[in-house]
Amino acid sequence: MRMRRQKGTVRRKVFPAVVVLLMWFLVSGPAMADTAAVVETHVATSIDVRQASQKEQEQWDAQRAELAAEYDRLTAENEILEAENKRMSDTSTALGQVIDQLEQEKTQTRQVREELLPFLAKVQEDLTRFVAEDVPFLPEERRTRLEKLAVLMDDPEVAVAEKFRKTMEALGIEAEYGNTIEVYHDRILLGDRRVSGQIFRLGRISLYSLSLDGQEAAVFDVGEQQWRRLDDRFVPEVAAAVEIALKRRTAGILDLPLGRLATP
Repeated sequence: MRMRRQKGTVRRKVFPAVVVLLMWFLVSGPAMADTAAVVETHVATSIDVRQASQKEQEQWDAQRAELAAEYDRLTAENEILEAENKRMSDTSTALGQVIDQLEQEKTQTRQVREELLPFLAKVQEDLTRFVAEDVPFLPEERRTRLEKLAVLMDDPEVAVAEKFRKTMEALGIEAEYGNTIEVYHDRILLGDRRVSGQIFRLGRISLYSLSLDGQEAAVFDVGEQQWRRLDDRFVPEVAAAVEIALKRRTAGILDLPLGRLATP
């Protein structure tokens, strides 16, 4: 009987505990469900925030890389522009120096032209007078050359350099006559007669004439500015000089009269 009572007592004590536990589950069940939902919501929100942050970070990284590339491009372009600017500046400086030099040369050229033209005019005048008073060899050729030179000197369109060149050319030709000998055909006035023959020029020293039949010789007298008949004994000497000038015989010693020289 005692044992039954004790078992009944235990059952009565266990029952209230089970009831309390069941009631706790019944009461706390909804609360725990709400807590899980809240936690799940916070986790989802946290994930969304992290994903958004990650996406934003990736966008910033991409933009930063793009800006860095643009910066590098602009830096390289700026270096190129600076180099080009320096080159252009150097070129401008060089061109400025060239222009200054050209201006100086232009001024010098103008000064030379102003000084050279009167000089060339004087040379032309002296050369014309000299030829007129010189031994009359190749008269037509020399006169034509001087006439052309005079026309060229009077032409304002002809450059000073060309005038100088032509004047020096004429002087050179006249000077060269003094170093050469030659024979050409011409007619001379001997007394009151026109005589055709071979003219032998001995440099600028003397001018001789040998008639076509080889029987008469003459020398130009510079002092008298006329032809003078030579003695018959000089005819072979003049004939030999003609042969030498024509390279028909070797050079030798000749006895030729020089005639009188012109006096100042």
